[in-house]
Amino acid sequence: MTDLQQVVGMLEALPTTAFLALDGGRVVLDHGETSAPSYLASARKSILSVLYGSAVADGTIPLGATLAELGIDDTGGLLPQERRATVRDLLTSSSGVYHPAATVAGPEEHAPARGSQPPGTLFHYNNWDFNALGTIFQRCTGRSVFAALADDLAAPLGFEDFDPSRQQLLGRPEVSEHLAHHFFLSARDLGRLGTTLLRGGQWAGRQVVPASWVADSTSVQVDRGAGVQLDYGYCWWLPRLLTPGSFLALGNFGQYVLCVPPGLVIVHLRAVPDEFILARSQGTPPPTRIDTVGPQQFMRLTRAVQTALHPGA
Repeated sequence: MTDLQQVVGMLEALPTTAFLALDGGRVVLDHGETSAPSYLASARKSILSVLYGSAVADGTIPLGATLAELGIDDTGGLLPQERRATVRDLLTSSSGVYHPAATVAGPEEHAPARGSQPPGTLFHYNNWDFNALGTIFQRCTGRSVFAALADDLAAPLGFEDFDPSRQQLLGRPEVSEHLAHHFFLSARDLGRLGTTLLRGGQWAGRQVVPASWVADSTSVQVDRGAGVQLDYGYCWWLPRLLTPGSFLALGNFGQYVLCVPPGLVIVHLRAVPDEFILARSQGTPPPTRIDTVGPQQFMRLTRAVQTALHPGA
């Protein structure tokens, strides 16, 4: 049995739907339904960050612009202090805006009191920030997030499984006007995206994502201090225990896109039924329980792949 076959054995003991590993752009392990578009959960936020790249680079979205300057408010009104939060504060989940989010996902239950934290001072993973980023993108660029996904990533990268009709805007508009842009992408299309980012935003000789944005968004923007294993960039998690320059998209239930320089990309997806996604986004009890693949399980898979490909490293 080869070392990669041992990885397959590990996967078969998990509720994994799709697992893909690429090394230098070459597929080294393809397991499960890697061509099936799947719910990305919070991994969507890292994809949204990628879409921001060109708009930030050409000045369409200034990182220093405040919510007040951009005309961003919300149901019941934001506090004056909250409206001083900048785009950069939202990208680093440090806005200090603790208005209820349109989607129900858990972190907001433990949010500080509204108005208690000035913008840019406290990292608190908060879905309001990410949902508002979708609104800001659309208002500043005049394009929907889903159109940008299709035109700026799916088309130039040659996504094989992209289905525009699968992308969903979810949430409770009576709670917040900023809904969540949920992406449904396949493992092999995410593998192309990860490879592109490790190449500084280039694919097939074309600069698809500005190199400066790839570097900035996957660099430490928030040092989360002692006792944690993940720092934060612009909507990317940055693992401290892997090769410097590694970055990770992470979503609930087992959605991961890990990029490890110089060329290792690992994608893990755990499919979630649409009725579960809809119930969760509306804050109603899900119709079934979902077995998940947690971060520690994913990191064990990652180490096993690294050992199989580079045993002396």
